[in-house]
This record gives sequence, structure tokens and C-alpha cells, in this order.
Amino acid sequence: MSSPTSPSSEMVASPAARRRFIPVALGLAALVVLGLSLAWSRRGEPGLNEDQARNLQEIEHLGGFVLGDLALPQIADALRDGDPTGLTSVLAEDFSGRIFREPARTSDHGFARISTWQHDNQKTAGADCDAKELVAWMMNHQQSFEQLDSVGLKVKLMEPVTSGKLDGPWHGTLRLRMAGRGAGNGPREIRMQLACRLDGLDDELPNRKGWLKRLEVRRVDISESDAPLMEEMTLQTGIQVARLQDNWKGISGQQTPALTGGVYLADYDGDRQIDCLLTDLRGLALYRGLGGGRFRNVTAAVGLPASHTDLQAAWADFDNDGDPDLVLDRRIYRNAGGLRFEPLDPSTTGLELEDNVGFAVADVDRDGLVDLYVVGISHRTTGQKWIGANDSNRNQLWHNEGDLTFTNSTASSGTAGSGTSTFAAVFFDANADGWPDLMTACEFGENDFWLNNGDGTFARSPLPEIYGGFSMGLTVGDIDNDGRADPYLANMYSKAGERIVANLPRGIYADDVDRKLRDFVTGSELYHNNSRGGFTRIGQQAGVADVGWAYGPAYVDLDNDGQLDLYAPAGFQSVTPDRPDG
Repeated sequence: MSSPTSPSSEMVASPAARRRFIPVALGLAALVVLGLSLAWSRRGEPGLNEDQARNLQEIEHLGGFVLGDLALPQIADALRDGDPTGLTSVLAEDFSGRIFREPARTSDHGFARISTWQHDNQKTAGADCDAKELVAWMMNHQQSFEQLDSVGLKVKLMEPVTSGKLDGPWHGTLRLRMAGRGAGNGPREIRMQLACRLDGLDDELPNRKGWLKRLEVRRVDISESDAPLMEEMTLQTGIQVARLQDNWKGISGQQTPALTGGVYLADYDGDRQIDCLLTDLRGLALYRGLGGGRFRNVTAAVGLPASHTDLQAAWADFDNDGDPDLVLDRRIYRNAGGLRFEPLDPSTTGLELEDNVGFAVADVDRDGLVDLYVVGISHRTTGQKWIGANDSNRNQLWHNEGDLTFTNSTASSGTAGSGTSTFAAVFFDANADGWPDLMTACEFGENDFWLNNGDGTFARSPLPEIYGGFSMGLTVGDIDNDGRADPYLANMYSKAGERIVANLPRGIYADDVDRKLRDFVTGSELYHNNSRGGFTRIGQQAGVADVGWAYGPAYVDLDNDGQLDLYAPAGFQSVTPDRPDG
């Protein structure tokens, strides 16, 4: 269920962002853990000492680099080339494994078919196998492709079986992906979750044979369709993407911008065609929808400033005349009958907006007027912004008084936020009482969640989380059609960060700090609404957690089957333009 606003304005757009690759060996969360640990230990506070930090770095070097970057490609190459001999060469003489032999659980979505085997399902518990059987099973999956375009095998977790004993056996989890074309030339993808064991792991591992002791297939998902589900149509739309900021062209080093633009949709002229506002570091553009997926640039014709380079915006009918008005940066542009936009002087609206990240809108007190919520207003921090007290951001709620005038009701409503760096906010009815509640996505701490008291005030309500997860985006929808709204929080996820935190010794930090460290590397989170405004975390169970450095998620029914699908983009730091960090 969405908030009582238009789909284009219920959510702060978290623009997809791209940056040049920064060649670091560790993920963001890993760097945070090591950096904070060393800093605290030097001050004599609880934290890792130098030996413990070096041990973590060595574990990541062996597990992430030696195994992940040098040894596992041998398996990926053998699968890509259909080479059973090459695959056999990495298996130990006394190798043992576990594979699935039973039929998969298959769901047919009309446009696509998805087959799943899962280790913890009693009907598909798997069966023991030897090296020969594993190779034959893997090759059978490889040969199910008419054309195999890519194979990737990545380390998720890797650690010594005995904590701190690097020269003993190791175990961990891997993720395998094969993608290409199936027998009917339609797209086909196989994803596998694997558990592995090695008798030893050192720098010479990639040069040896028979280093893989055991491999268990824990889950397999096969997705296929008869034809591509989407096709490129950019050139036919009339939207000039070449003019948009591209961080891969002509910008490097510290000048590389983090965020580059956003997309905001609405029917501004009432013709029942979706229109598209693009904000960008090179200026904004409003494209009027013509139907058939075609658009025309009308920025100058409607009086919008094409040179405007601030990225945040929101559509909402603030004056109740039936046309969506527009908030850009610090002022409102009134929609004059779908023909022009008139900039309003902040001195007449009462809005005193500061630099911010974005907006959310809703009629919070159901007085018939849409109110404005502003997030991500910078504030000088007084605490440790990663896992300690935080005071780096403030949010604002502006109450619509009518006649396009507003008053600041932040203090009286109780919605200033907990001080964390806020990227997005959504109004939605969490407890089905008819009043819009409010949730935020916060980068450096726990996400805010308030229930609406129905009198213009909000009461803070807990979420089932310890830290918050490096949240960068937020969307809300009813995923199971039970009439209750289910939020999805797009969080930063790093395989390297998850590995390092998994190897962090217990007892180094106070229990509350330790729980936060382990919680914020778990990836994106899907909250299932269990009624009465409470939620259950099901992101990992649903398979939507390890997206990457996620931004701007959206629920959308792509196949018109009455069930919401989830689009969860990732991209902030990439190796090449066509290899996002997800």
C-alpha cells in the first residue's frame, strides 16, 4: 500500500550514481571496521590491536584475494569452457560433495519460469556425491545453455575453521552465477549458493591441484524465458541521455561527484500520459509524455530553469487545483493549469528550506492539504557517525496552511529524526488506521520510523533492526496482497565487509557495538508487515539482501499478474561502465 500521494511523489528519489573505480582491496564496511578498530585501540579504548587487525587483513587477503580473485576463476573458466578435466583438477582426491537430485520446485509466471532447489527444504534436501558425480552434475547445468555468455564465482564468507589458525583448514560460502541463452534462444540464468571447505589456504593455492576438499550446493535458482523481458528503446523515447552527467567521461579523482541526478514522474498537464522530470548536474529537463513511450522536451516552454543543477525534487498538488506543483531545491513552482510553472518567492510561502537530500509528501493530518517533509539537512556532527551517537542531519516537516503557505511543524510533530544521515523517506499507512505513518532510510545509523497519532504528532516506533544497514533508498508496497504495506530498504552491501566482520573476534567491543557491526553488513532488508505497525525482517530469506551498493529501489508489477515485482539497482563504485558493484 502506498501513501496517500501520487506514486511519483511518495518516495524521495535516490538517484542512481556512478563513480570511477577506486582500487581498494576491501569493501566499505571492512574499511570502517578496521579503521575504527585501530583508531580506538590507539586511544586506549576497546578495539582491535595491531596484531588482531593484521590477522583480519591476512584472512581477507587469503580468502578474498588469493581464493576469490586467483583460485576460483579456475572453476569459473572450466565451467565457461565446458571443461570437466579442468574442473576435476581442483578437486581433492578424497573430495566429497552434496548436490540436488530431486525435481525442482518450479513456478511459471507466463513470461518466465523459475526453478528452485533449497538445501533446508526437506523435499529437496540434497544427496551426497563424489568428485565424478559433482563434475557431471555441474557440466549438465553448463550444457543446459545454448550459449553461455558469462560465469562468475565469488567468495561471500571465508574463515579458518579454528579461529585465528590460518595454517589449518578453512570453510566458507560461495556464489556462482551462469548466464546466457537457453535452448529456445531466450535468456537463461543459474544462481547457486555453495558451501566449501579447504584443507589449507596460502598464497600458493592457485598454483596447486586438488585444493577443494568439499563443496555443498545449498540452493539453486534457474530463471529462463522464451524471449528477453525488456529491450533497449532509449533512442525511440526522445529523451536526450547524452546530455546527462557521465562520471566515466572527463572526470577523475576528488572531483568525481557522488550523486549525478534523479528521475521524477507525474502527469503535470492532465492528459493521462506520464511526464518525466530529469534533474542532473548539467541541468534539468521536463519531458512531456506523448504516448507510446515517446517524450518531448518542454522545459523552456513551461518556464522551468534548464540551468538548475540541484538534484532533489518532488511533485504534489499543494494548492488543490488538480494539477501537481513542483518543489525544486528551496522553492515551489506553481503549476498554472498544466501550461506553465510559476516560481514562488519563499518569503510568500513561508518555506525556509536549507540544503537537503530530498522530499516526501503526504496529508499528515488529513486536513485536505498536502504537507512537505524535507530530509538530509546537514548538521555539524557531535558523535561518531558510523556506530556511535550521531548528530549529522536534521529533517523538517512543513505543514500546509493553504494558499501555498507553510509553517514549520517539525518540533511539534516530533519528526526531526535521530540525527543520522537521511537519504530518503516514505509516508505510508503502516498499521492500517487510515493515517500516513513515516519511515526514513538513514546512511549512518538506525532508520527512523514513526506512527501517526492522528493529531499532527508522531510517535517513534521500533524497527526489528540493530543498526540500520547503511540505508540509501526506500520503497513501500504490498508484496503478498494481504492489505498491509511492506517496506524494502536498499542498503550498502559488501562481500568483503561481510567476510571481515564475520571473522571479527567476539569480545573485542561491547556487546551493543559488536551487534551493530555484524548487523550493518547484512545487506538490504525487506520488512514484512505483521499488522499493527510491526515488521519481520525477511530480506535474506526472500533472496533480496545482497544487492550491492544499492540505491533507489522500486516496486512495480512488470508482468501485470497482480503481484508486485522489485527493482533494486546498484551502482556507486564500478570496475567498468558495464560492471556495476552489485
